[in-house]
Amino acid sequence: MSRGFQVVDHVADIRVKASGPGFEDVFSEMSEAMWFVMFGEAQIPALHKWHIEVSGMDMEDLLIAFLNEQLGLFDTDGMVMAQVEGLTIEQDPDGEAVCLKSVMCGAPVSHVEANVNVQIKAATFHGLHLTPTEAWVTFDV
Repeated sequence: MSRGFQVVDHVADIRVKASGPGFEDVFSEMSEAMWFVMFGEAQIPALHKWHIEVSGMDMEDLLIAFLNEQLGLFDTDGMVMAQVEGLTIEQDPDGEAVCLKSVMCGAPVSHVEANVNVQIKAATFHGLHLTPTEAWVTFDV
């Protein structure tokens, strides 16, 4: 199956490249890549939906906030994401930040028939590269 991301070897952590035709697609692909690193090809049922809203000073800050928000839901509530729906990115009304809204579909980890392959602690700014069509993110494991 062709994917819009690839996992790239890294010395100490895991580095992922994701691509797409625009920021929204790149963010969605990076989210999918993060969950792929953690659970591989496991089928994650889309039993529940959650709304995620994050903001950042710029697009790079927004991407890291989006990924870490998902990891926070996994760590605190045991939620595993299957897919991203309706992701939108907009400048906030005062122009001081960028805001992301999305609906995440997934399930509690107890409903996933697989163990965590790699426990990701956080998405980091180390070596972060982001353009409208591509992102490179290093994950702390």
